[in-house]
Amino acid sequence: MGGIKRLPMRESVIRRTTILSAKLGAVNLSQGFPDDDTSPEMKRFAVEAIAGSNHQYTDPWGSPVLRRAVAKKLGEFNGIQADPDRNLVITCGATEGMIVAMEALIERGSEVITFAPMYENYVLQSIASGLTLRTIEVSEPDFGFSKAELEAQFTERTAAVLLCNPCNPTGKVFTREELETIAGFAAERGLLIFCDETYEYLVWPGHRHISIASLPGAEARTVTVTSMGKTYSVTGWRVGYLVADESLTNELRKMHDFHTVTAPHPFQVALARALELPEEFYERMRAEYWGRKQTLCAALTEAGMTFYEPGGSYFLWCDYANLSDADDTEFCERLLREAGVAGVAGSVFYPNASRNPKRLRFTFSKSKATIGEAAKRIAVAYSHRRMSLK
Repeated sequence: MGGIKRLPMRESVIRRTTILSAKLGAVNLSQGFPDDDTSPEMKRFAVEAIAGSNHQYTDPWGSPVLRRAVAKKLGEFNGIQADPDRNLVITCGATEGMIVAMEALIERGSEVITFAPMYENYVLQSIASGLTLRTIEVSEPDFGFSKAELEAQFTERTAAVLLCNPCNPTGKVFTREELETIAGFAAERGLLIFCDETYEYLVWPGHRHISIASLPGAEARTVTVTSMGKTYSVTGWRVGYLVADESLTNELRKMHDFHTVTAPHPFQVALARALELPEEFYERMRAEYWGRKQTLCAALTEAGMTFYEPGGSYFLWCDYANLSDADDTEFCERLLREAGVAGVAGSVFYPNASRNPKRLRFTFSKSKATIGEAAKRIAVAYSHRRMSLK
């Protein structure tokens, strides 16, 4: 048909793998969401919100009660001073938040500097927004970079720097010095900063989460993008938020309004209550995930894989080079069909999809039972059929 807009888009490999896993009866360690239930507290908050009068549209930029709660949390946890009426937009998760930021603030045809490996969504969102990603490829052991590498990617079309901290897929937590380098570079070049902080509460011992918007000179040019679904194990509620200077927020609100109008009202009210939970809630969450991580790591190590020790998030970036010369897509397919365990091929996290890093990403966000079953299947596959995954 003539006149149909044709973008070089594709389905999300991660979400497609989740669907295939269900069909094959595989253990799904591909998509980063919990498969056990949310906490009793969250259920109670939702029931009470639904029992109240919270069933119609709220303000397009978010329920006032949630915006006030988020502003308080930002000051206490992130070191970001935010006015609930001037600096916040409640969105349908971080996915909508990021594309709203791209579409509202960057002219089509512009470029964005980012780091690879990167979350798959950024690649697809940049295509939909008419943007080009210019990537700095970083690698183990620390996924570091230099200001010179940032400068080498800069052109007259560069509009922003994009980072994920803690990083999906690697689990890297950016140091203060690295964040200061990015902030200084952006200030010198007049660039925006988009920072996805979805995994801000999942930071492991020896690391500290720092919001780049809290650094001197960065607040006025930074859009902080956050999901609430991952922290509270309610990914189906579809609530996240954007934090930015008022001049940016005014544009973000317009774009968000015509994307989705508003995130689900009762769940916004429930999440405002969640932000009042004590520190013990977060400590318990981290302890549970840490135990699951240890179980999965032991199984992968026994099988012969190595992995980058994550500073944050609930992902493992794994190297299977000791086991196979196959490219990562082929190895991942065999692992799914022969061992019954689904991961994500590392090449998915590189924009040009041509690199074969011999890496896989697994999530340890699943229940203890699911992680245990994955560990058992990996052990069986590599003890009895080790050569079949070559």
